[in-house]
Amino acid sequence: MKRPLPRRVGAVCSALLLTLLLALPALAGPPARIMTSVTTADVNRAAMAIQFTHAAMKSKGLPATLFFNVDGVRLVHKGIPSPVYPSGQSIREMIAAFMHDGGTVLACPMCMKHVGGMTEADLMDGVAARAGAGVDAATQPDTLVLTY
Repeated sequence: MKRPLPRRVGAVCSALLLTLLLALPALAGPPARIMTSVTTADVNRAAMAIQFTHAAMKSKGLPATLFFNVDGVRLVHKGIPSPVYPSGQSIREMIAAFMHDGGTVLACPMCMKHVGGMTEADLMDGVAARAGAGVDAATQPDTLVLTY
């Protein structure tokens, strides 16, 4: 018959496991790149996603990608009026400034078709749409992935 472990041993093992799990991100080191998934067409959330990613790219010198998917694809549709953030800058202007500074902008082809009713011809200049590009960007080693 097996005897159960004393409570202390179980508590110590649990504490060690928790410590290890909390320490793993610190062992990984700083990110080598940043990728932000923009799933919304909400002007405030989208502006935050773009501005945060742009600032990280510039201040940390990180390669950065904005991936517009789900409802977010509407923000990179050149035929739809761009929402304007309270600062007076449009989302499209923020995206253009991000690309001008070296950022990459991707759109989900499946979301374009099924959510936005779009084709590649509808994308603003500089935005790429390739099946699997979002997954590729998110799964690169040492990538910080954010979602808005």
